[in-house]
Amino acid sequence: MKSAVPSVNTRVFFSKTDRAKYISHLDLSGVMQRAIRRTRLPVWYTEGYNPRMYTQFMLPLSLGQESVREAMDFRLLEDIPHGEVTERINGALPLDIRIIETTVPVCKNTDIASAEYEITAELDKEKFLGFCSSEKIITEKKTKKGITEIDLKPCILGLDVSDKITIRLPAGNDFNINPQLLLDTYKRQCGEEIPRQRIVRMKIFCADGSEFR
Repeated sequence: MKSAVPSVNTRVFFSKTDRAKYISHLDLSGVMQRAIRRTRLPVWYTEGYNPRMYTQFMLPLSLGQESVREAMDFRLLEDIPHGEVTERINGALPLDIRIIETTVPVCKNTDIASAEYEITAELDKEKFLGFCSSEKIITEKKTKKGITEIDLKPCILGLDVSDKITIRLPAGNDFNINPQLLLDTYKRQCGEEIPRQRIVRMKIFCADGSEFR
């Protein structure tokens, strides 16, 4: 019987900005795996007839949105210094995707409960703040079971409106609110077009309020 090969769980935090926002989640997985293969790092592959590199992304990012702190897990067959892993992968990645930190996983994927976004948009901020302060914000959300009517008001877990809009929304495997849904609902209900906008995911949080690590 073939013995299991020990592997080192590794987590990288990375940014995905500028032109990389047009790379879909599926394509991002391919980009990361090709970059890691080019580094010749001793990566763990699944066993069986069709071995593949094990990678897991914590919270898929919507196409057209950016992030300064995404997370991906993979496994190494050797304990390599984190700084070296960061440097080698960055040397094989396109410039708009950068490894910020290599570390060991602390939290589990299922611990994720919310995310903070920074929105830059050409809109009436006082009007938007009033919209977010409404008693209810009823809209429709597409789910696996079809179209469901939901209230976005209790989903706004934190909000600061200044030069940029900083908002915290539910995120995770069980329930996720895309900030684009809030903006689209605002446009539809308040009758204001938003000619330009930029959505950047800044942080991911666990259910206990701590930052995902």
